[in-house]
Amino acid sequence: MNIIIALIVLSVIIMVHEFGHFMTGKMVGIYAEEFSIGMGPRLLKYEGKDTVYSLRALPIGGYVKFLGEDDNSNDPRAFNNVAVWKRCLVVVSGALMNFVFAIILLSILFSTHGIYIPSPTIAEIIEDSPAHIAGIQKDDIIVAIDNIDLSNIDVEDAVETIREVLNKNGSKPTTIEVIRNEEHKTFTVIPQYDEDTNLYLIGIKFGYELKKLGIGRSIVMAISNIGKMSVIMLKFLGNLIFKHEGIEDIVGPVGIVGEIGKAAQAGAEQLINLAIIISLNLGIINLVPFPALDGGRLLLLIIEGVRGKPIDREKEGLINLIGFVLLLLLMIVVTFKDIAG
Repeated sequence: MNIIIALIVLSVIIMVHEFGHFMTGKMVGIYAEEFSIGMGPRLLKYEGKDTVYSLRALPIGGYVKFLGEDDNSNDPRAFNNVAVWKRCLVVVSGALMNFVFAIILLSILFSTHGIYIPSPTIAEIIEDSPAHIAGIQKDDIIVAIDNIDLSNIDVEDAVETIREVLNKNGSKPTTIEVIRNEEHKTFTVIPQYDEDTNLYLIGIKFGYELKKLGIGRSIVMAISNIGKMSVIMLKFLGNLIFKHEGIEDIVGPVGIVGEIGKAAQAGAEQLINLAIIISLNLGIINLVPFPALDGGRLLLLIIEGVRGKPIDREKEGLINLIGFVLLLLLMIVVTFKDIAG
């Protein structure tokens, strides 16, 4: 069952990637000969106006086949005959679609399950901090700061207001009103400057509460979070390539199937979160300028645009073949590591 779920998840993510190539190719006028769901022997096919749509036996992704993508064609709609900028759009659109898919999935999670956001409920008091000395306690709920009422605004806005007032006041005394056991209590604290954060703090850690977001807010938050996750992944990839850090954290197909199985057992939320991470990884890694990846093809297209003439197809094919072999060897090594581990 874990293998079946993993195949479904991976196939959907890969199909989203290929659909990005396909739709962009259609929009810029490139002739797509076939759009296939799955690999291997063809089971079913539907002949559309311009494209054959296929269902194949092996549920491991799929592909789109453009006329003139791998060989020369005289058809003006062939991949090799359209403008370089159009081909660049087609090449990057697969990865971009993976980013869009991740945003959609995260938006769905935020609107259906919710997101944990900081709340003015105090989860922890740092010992000997200004808040601790003043008498503020864990589980106190901050309802006002310097006579600014926080009880009627959203919790995330309340927390942001608290932070803004503390930083604005600096080391000046600040009045904080809390609710403790249904009683209102008022304390005066003197914030202390923290060099690590460059902020004035009073030594409290806010709690979190689960909140479902509206569609618009979900999309905005999803875009923001996907952006932050992408930066983290890019830093990891950079450290891996240039510093050889994090090699032990790489997993291959066997490891991915195992992780998807664990996520599926933990519930739909964990499965969707893992699908988001895999989709982002696929998008980012595909843009790496390495032969056989979309990033490598994009680099060759940029070189073609600068030179003003195409690269010899045999040389391009050889470059991509070498890249494919190297990627295959890497996959074998990582798979062996997964099994041995």
